[in-house]
Amino acid sequence: MAQPPLSYRREGKGPALLMFHGGVGSRNHWERNIPELSRHFTVTAVDLPGFGASADVPPDIGAYLSLVTDAAAALGGDRFGLAGFSFGAVVGAAVACRLGRAVEFLSMIAPGGLGVPKGRHLDIRPVPPEGLDSAEGRVALRHNLTVTMFADAATADDTAVELHRSNIARARFDSRRISLQDRLLADLRSVRCPLQLIWGKSDAMAYPSIQSRIETIQAVRLDARVDLIVGAGHWVQYERPAATNRALLDFMLPIIETARMAAR
Repeated sequence: MAQPPLSYRREGKGPALLMFHGGVGSRNHWERNIPELSRHFTVTAVDLPGFGASADVPPDIGAYLSLVTDAAAALGGDRFGLAGFSFGAVVGAAVACRLGRAVEFLSMIAPGGLGVPKGRHLDIRPVPPEGLDSAEGRVALRHNLTVTMFADAATADDTAVELHRSNIARARFDSRRISLQDRLLADLRSVRCPLQLIWGKSDAMAYPSIQSRIETIQAVRLDARVDLIVGAGHWVQYERPAATNRALLDFMLPIIETARMAAR
């Protein structure tokens, strides 16, 4: 099979685990999770089309999702797990819907895909005339991270600001074209693998509330496991990596062990 047109970081040994980042992001959204998860899995954290170092994108959403699905099949092989964050969770659900039994489990962190959150107002500052590389630009980026991504303003340190600045500079696709669609429930109705939902308990992006989103998803997947992480906002796996990693592994490892036992 031809090399998929996606850039990726691969680490570890064991069962395959693909990881999809959030909107205006890249694989660095998993910076604090790959080291621990790669102790148990062959982790492949990809830059989705139009982000990071990956190729530019096809013209329509159907083609976009087909490209990612083909790339996931090439990178993951016959059987693999999926973890997706925000926009990446919506993409992950679409891939799991299309690939069926090839996907062993799906972990969705702070998923979108439930339509436009009408009534949500966030105090987001625009890019200043000086640009994002300027001192003023970094102040705006730090402010926006505290509003949209983090519960604790201290998490928006220089490292987080630089990761975010780099992601914005390399983003060529408007992830809202997918993450603000009302498409998640339709895809999940066709997903048969075990499903996990993770949110930071202080996620300002989950409008009108995290509980309402949980109930909406569980209306079609009552069996979905839910993990809420204290002291975290939207980018929960970065703000509280140890708790998020533990929740992911508590969900994933028993599924893998059951599959191994069945194969003996």
